[in-house]
Formats: sequence, structure tokens, C-alpha cells
Amino acid sequence: MNKRDFKSLIKCISFGMLWSVILVLIGLAIVSFNNYNLKDVLFVEGIVLIILAVFCAIGGNSTGLSLQGMGQNNAQYLANANLEISRMENEKTKSNLRPMLNIGLSAVSMTIGGVICIIIDLII
Repeated sequence: MNKRDFKSLIKCISFGMLWSVILVLIGLAIVSFNNYNLKDVLFVEGIVLIILAVFCAIGGNSTGLSLQGMGQNNAQYLANANLEISRMENEKTKSNLRPMLNIGLSAVSMTIGGVICIIIDLII
């Protein structure tokens, strides 16, 4: 593991701990206003954060535009037009794309935060 990957891993772990601290504070606020058990609140918050992380990790191009002309006489024309639009968008974003990785909101740090929150729940 090189130095850059190690720094990125340390940042993910530290932001994961930050997520878990935020979840514990939210859990304490929920417990103070309602009569819920802190263990239950932390467990549910950890599961919700892990599910959000999974949804954040999903990516890719949708095929909804290319399926728009199915069954029509000009379906081939619409599919070709959609492919050209996608190609032009990809060229535009590649030229302006800077390598930015927002580790604080990445799926890895959110998953780590959810797992830490569940571990805190199991320790309590």
C-alpha cells in the first residue's frame, strides 16, 4: 500500500468516526425527547447509514433515454441521437473533470460510520 492510499484510508476512517459521533449525538437527542432505548436508536441509525451508503455507491448511466423510442418507427434514429448526446456529454465532462474525491460523504466513510455505530450499540 503506497502513501497516497494509506492517507486516503486514514481519512475514510476518521470521517467514519465523525459520522458515528454525529449519529451518537443525534441518538442522544432522540432519546432525550422520546422514551426510546439508546441501544435501539443507535442500531437503527447504523443500519440506516449503511443503507444510505449502499445507495450512494450505486452509479452508472441510465438506459431510460435509449428505451424511449422503443416500438416506434423512428426508434433507431432516437437511439442514435441519444448515443450522440451521451458521447458529447462524456467528452465535455472528461475535459473539465478534476480528480476530486469527497471522502467525507463517500460510501466507504458512511459505511464505516454505520458499522462503528452498530459496534457501539453492541458494546453498550
